[in-house]
Amino acid sequence: MRQLIQKLTTKAKPGKEEADPEQGGEGGEGKGKKEKEGFFKSMLKDKAAQKAFPVFWLICVSMALFEYLMDMRSSSYEVAPTGAFFFELGVPMSLAIFFYVALSDPGKIPVRTKGHSGVEELMKALDGGAPEGQVPDISRLCTTTWVLKDLRTKYCAQTGACISEFDHYCVWLNTSIGKGNHRQFVCLAVTEWLTQVVHVYVCWCMARALVPYQSFWGWIFAVATGYPLLLLIMLVQCLTIPWVAMLIIHQGRLVVMNLTTNEMMNMYRYDHFWVQKAVQPGRVQKTYRNPFSKGSVLKNCIDFWWTRRRSEAVNWGDGGCAKGCCDHAHGAHKHQ
Repeated sequence: MRQLIQKLTTKAKPGKEEADPEQGGEGGEGKGKKEKEGFFKSMLKDKAAQKAFPVFWLICVSMALFEYLMDMRSSSYEVAPTGAFFFELGVPMSLAIFFYVALSDPGKIPVRTKGHSGVEELMKALDGGAPEGQVPDISRLCTTTWVLKDLRTKYCAQTGACISEFDHYCVWLNTSIGKGNHRQFVCLAVTEWLTQVVHVYVCWCMARALVPYQSFWGWIFAVATGYPLLLLIMLVQCLTIPWVAMLIIHQGRLVVMNLTTNEMMNMYRYDHFWVQKAVQPGRVQKTYRNPFSKGSVLKNCIDFWWTRRRSEAVNWGDGGCAKGCCDHAHGAHKHQ
């Protein structure tokens, strides 16, 4: 990891980068902000550096497992039998789901070849006359992969492909999160959080059993000197548990709302989330409306976990959706 960081810091300043088709232009960002983001962006572009985050996660898991096997397993079933059982069950489950999410297809759309790309698809639609309300939007054409993207497909620069139902790029897994692995990613977050909570409980019980308690600070000092790795792992777990919990809450909120992280961050730029409504005679106001919501929390959850039709926009039937997105988007969601 030290060599990777040194390699990144000694690199020459990168040239002018191409603008992200999804992000538009530079957006008035100053040079100072670009310089601050340069280090992190250079890490994301370096293929070797991208592996540093998942390797660090695996090292932390290995340290926790090593401490458990060396110092606690022999007596953990006497002190905290239930916690020990669930910890030994949670670690292999977390590792299995981790590798599944990291190595599985997140929903990549194959690159279109010349003669069968989105350009020809657009030309056929324009020449042949597309049905009313289903005119494909030229701005949805990816000029890198030549794929005609639907509303929830986004080009990921780190992955180098268009990802269906793109949610975000996870540095800890070194992969994009999309239609192919989004459910497994949520399961990984829940499993990891539960395993961490159980591990902290087991560590606390074992620390109380291994070190006699006389005073609080004396007990902390005795644990730190006698079992330093145990105390270190407990502190790391206590620091990371709230962040994983926030991730679970965030993902759960998006599931019940039928949104993605990318849409939550860039919603103001996506026209299909906004409809024009007449609030007064001669006065029109922009109003938010989610075209992907299936109408209720239960239906959105079923759509995420079971039916898998999150990219299909709903026709509200009151004219709002037709004016807000149908003229440039509803026909595009069929192109996978």
